[in-house]
Amino acid sequence: MRVLFYSPNHTGHHFAYLARMMPGFVRLPIEIMVATTPEAMESLEYSKSLLPFAGSLKMLPCCTPAPRHPVRNARHRLHELARAIRMTEPDHVMACYADGLWEQAVLSAMIGRRPWPRELAVEGWIYRGRFADSVDHRRKSKLRRWIYARLLRSGLFRRLHLDHELVYDFSVPLAADSPTEVVLTPNPILLKPQQPKENARRELGLPVDGTWISLSGVIARFKGAHLLLDAFQRYRRESGNAPIRLLLAGPHEREIQGMLQVAPYRELVAEGDIASLDRYLTEDEMFLAAAASDLVLAPYPNHQGRSSIILWAAAAGRPSLGTDESCIGYVIKRERLGITCNVEDTSVLAQAIAAALDMPWSDDDAQRVRQYAEFHRVENYQQVASALVRQRLETRLPIG
Repeated sequence: MRVLFYSPNHTGHHFAYLARMMPGFVRLPIEIMVATTPEAMESLEYSKSLLPFAGSLKMLPCCTPAPRHPVRNARHRLHELARAIRMTEPDHVMACYADGLWEQAVLSAMIGRRPWPRELAVEGWIYRGRFADSVDHRRKSKLRRWIYARLLRSGLFRRLHLDHELVYDFSVPLAADSPTEVVLTPNPILLKPQQPKENARRELGLPVDGTWISLSGVIARFKGAHLLLDAFQRYRRESGNAPIRLLLAGPHEREIQGMLQVAPYRELVAEGDIASLDRYLTEDEMFLAAAASDLVLAPYPNHQGRSSIILWAAAAGRPSLGTDESCIGYVIKRERLGITCNVEDTSVLAQAIAAALDMPWSDDDAQRVRQYAEFHRVENYQQVASALVRQRLETRLPIG
């Protein structure tokens, strides 16, 4: 069986997630092809993620960078996916990033231009889904809900892997009698034994005493780092300089680096009240950053998708504070992982930090959120991702 993975994006989580699912495929009797860009093949992300699997993958640098405009970007990726399918003639296709692309695929099929053969088994991963939020009454979201229902009925994708609890819960009733199967995909993390905060702090080179809150991953404006910095200094000022420290763990974008070099943050860094680990973090260090914290923050403004940071917090048995919008707010509330607020109002965010630190959090709470994190084990991610391929190999029957 020839399996094509379409993964033109290499930045962010894209290649990292592809690498985490690969152990579920490389042991199968299949030929694995990965369609991506020449730039991706030369990237640091490739060397840190997919290069160890080089002997098991046929890398195809046949894609070109997509334009930034959302609609043109989606059309471009659909066109290149269809071209990669024609070029490689696979038996099975994994569209590892189908956001936007799925809408263009439906519209194309509606005018009689189905982008790939009906009998071809195609799976897609969807990460964004603001349209599935029942409180979103925007016209474009209503239109997207209608197109999404058409997608499920079309059978363009045999299986959709939904990296978004809101979209999954929205999809289940719609997909009940459709040719499209929907699955909630794990957001892959390595679940490690729980450890005391002091041990984690010591391993990261932090002072072991006091109260620590953290933001980890990419430390950038789009992750709300600027909002957290303002809320942090507000909280300290309004609480009479309470003994609380902030850990920023992960590569910092230039704007955040600049903020840390001027007042009032420069002094907080110099005094050790802000610890800046401005570098790439391994998965072990992502876990340690959460385990070292009394509270883990995901203050992402206008964020449509999941947050792996709140999963690391759950894996470490720590509470989260995140945006009250979309998937992050939905999951924190439903799974009782912590509290949410309007993160764009930094006075509200400062109050929420105070409330979260005062919130009772017992060993039973820690075990409860770790149980939630169990679903997201990387081993489960591999099983879910490879399930349909394994099913076809076992039956040796065509899907069409």
